[in-house]
Amino acid sequence: MLVTDDNVEPVLGVGKAELSEAKGRRWLHRSAALQSHDTYSWNDLNTSLRYGNLGPDQVRLVGGDVSVDELFHRSVAGGSRTFLRIVPEAVHRALATGGTLVIDQLDLINPWADQVARALAGIFTTRVQANLYASLRGAPGFGAHKDTHDVFVVQGRGKKHWTLGTGDDTAQLTMVAGDVLYLPEGTSHDVATGAEGALHITFAIPRPNVQELLSWTISHSQDTGLLAAIDEGDPAATATALAERTHKISDTDVSAFLQEGLSRGVAPSYVNLPYAVREAEPGGTTTLFARRSFVDILPDGADEHAQVLACLSATDEMAVEDLLSVSGVSKPLDVVRELAQRGLISLSER
Repeated sequence: MLVTDDNVEPVLGVGKAELSEAKGRRWLHRSAALQSHDTYSWNDLNTSLRYGNLGPDQVRLVGGDVSVDELFHRSVAGGSRTFLRIVPEAVHRALATGGTLVIDQLDLINPWADQVARALAGIFTTRVQANLYASLRGAPGFGAHKDTHDVFVVQGRGKKHWTLGTGDDTAQLTMVAGDVLYLPEGTSHDVATGAEGALHITFAIPRPNVQELLSWTISHSQDTGLLAAIDEGDPAATATALAERTHKISDTDVSAFLQEGLSRGVAPSYVNLPYAVREAEPGGTTTLFARRSFVDILPDGADEHAQVLACLSATDEMAVEDLLSVSGVSKPLDVVRELAQRGLISLSER
């Protein structure tokens, strides 16, 4: 599988050695990991609110004097079709009165958040969700708490003051634009907003557990006895059957379980028209460029796809003519077109 810890460095500024050493064990703060213009800005938030087709199921308010329903105005188009629009005055009033605006699943409406979420999904082999938190004028935090999943935090704008740990084992740090923070599951933290306001994005990384794995293996098992109703008169037999099934779980089973879960949560969604279906060779008056759309897990044995993707990082682009000459595969143009059709690379003209 084409998954390495290097995949996240271009989009989060955290290297392989740092991430491998910290992952699941300790928190990690990387100052200035990203340039501020490479993160999510207030202008990006304005765009998301204006064009993101958001609704109360994706937007929350914590604190302040405005309810979530007041943030939306229902409009009618075409005689019967209704849609929601953000009410700017309500958003301003919510933040001005100490509220924190939360947008869940930011990765569904913002390309940068989607790119980071997909890179992390490839590394942690699980669906990753991005949530945005925006507040003004030193809005209060949510209090000290622990999350039941790993978290990456990217500071977009302003400052956030973090207290990590409890009791005598605490640490204080301030996040500024471009900073990245990693918190393993169960790390106690409390967050306060700087006086000038701030926005940050969290990438929630749930960890698949053994209970989920066992349920999955049972549902995929060919052993009809495991799918039979539990015999209330003989619970010991059921326990023995489950124990035997647990001992039969192999590395291949675990890999298939993780792959299936990731495929459901992170499916290719980039359409590359007209380039993905065009038969023309690259060249002419314009240059065709290729960029890796997101980090994906490829099936074992997809060597030619892997060779071409290895030439592209998560952020760098390359002229297709150059890519064809350095990829080292037998029919590079066919491979590039297949990758574009699957959404693994995006193509554009200059």
